Amino acid sequence: MKLKWTSDKSLLLSRTLTIVVLVLAAAMLFCIPIITEWYDAVSGQEPIHVVLNIALYLSDIIGIAAVWMLYRMLRNLAREQVFVEDNVRSFRVISWCCFAVAAIWLVLTYWRLLAFFVAFVAAFAGLILRVMKNLLAMAVDLREENDYTI
Repeated sequence: MKLKWTSDKSLLLSRTLTIVVLVLAAAMLFCIPIITEWYDAVSGQEPIHVVLNIALYLSDIIGIAAVWMLYRMLRNLAREQVFVEDNVRSFRVISWCCFAVAAIWLVLTYWRLLAFFVAFVAAFAGLILRVMKNLLAMAVDLREENDYTI
């Protein structure tokens, strides 16, 4: 039996995975102290338990906000609302969330240089999302202009 993959199934999968990530991110809030204690135990460097806890809690809360905005965007897509201002807003918020996480981890590079890698990846993701936001904003403007053209 061959299953046909459709755009509806793909959208359902994306929404389901987004909910799973949202639940995991919320559950992670309870695991952060355990993770930071383990990291301090195995790193062999000066303990940074408190600073790492703060960075992870802030990053996780910002990540939850970003995933929620992604879910809102997927909900709009399910309603066939693609080129709408709400999706532009979602991209904007998600990109700023990435930049905020980058800033948090950039500060953490004072204690651990490896945090620069996380900061760089988050900033790069934010940059890509800003470009996507600009493209979508232009598409929304074109759609609105086209709607008013007779």
